[in-house]
Amino acid sequence: MLELKNIKIKIQNKEVIKGLNLNIKQGEIHALIGPNGSGKTTLANAIIGKETYETSGSIKLNNNDLSLLNVTDRAKAGLFMTFQTPPSIPGITNFNLVNNFPKSSDILKLLSKYKKDMLKLQLGQCWNQRNFNEGASGGERKKNELLQLLQSNPKIVILDELDTGLDVDALKIILKIINEHKSKYGWLVISHSSKVLKNLNPNYVHILQNGKINETGGADLLDRIEEKGFHNATK
Repeated sequence: MLELKNIKIKIQNKEVIKGLNLNIKQGEIHALIGPNGSGKTTLANAIIGKETYETSGSIKLNNNDLSLLNVTDRAKAGLFMTFQTPPSIPGITNFNLVNNFPKSSDILKLLSKYKKDMLKLQLGQCWNQRNFNEGASGGERKKNELLQLLQSNPKIVILDELDTGLDVDALKIILKIINEHKSKYGWLVISHSSKVLKNLNPNYVHILQNGKINETGGADLLDRIEEKGFHNATK
């Protein structure tokens, strides 16, 4: 379980998150929605340990305090995050970046799994030999993040605007993969698209406004937001 307790975040002395509490268990999908600029991505970045933020409060994963760990160590502990605009890295292949094998690992077995997951995501046969995201479309980059997820097997997955840059077919593939693996991880999904979130059938929907979670409900809360907007829906 990921436990956030009294999280406060300042950026350049401006308080963006003002005392937020949230618990995410394995097998749960939590949708985080809110107006533009409400701090959704800021919260996600703080959870994974972005160092330029002034963050206070408690961040625990399975009762282990992550607050003093850097980004790399938090990832090793079991946090995984996708980004609105995934970067490219020239000079290193997709396969080599994703798979850092211990000497005792069965590389052929892991390569076989990697290629099977590539097929599920409908990435090209030569994807593993291409430089990381170099020359890739927005959809390919998003699929590549899901490919990384399937290899790293974390505990908590944070998806920030997972539908950015995706066409209809690519989005269907990614939603199918997420739903197939729902029970394996705890999920925090940030999106402006009610349609995308409804396809994931979240256990909880949280509205982030004015630095706090103003309301939590089920998937039906998405319908109320569509009808009334954020301001009127939380009155």
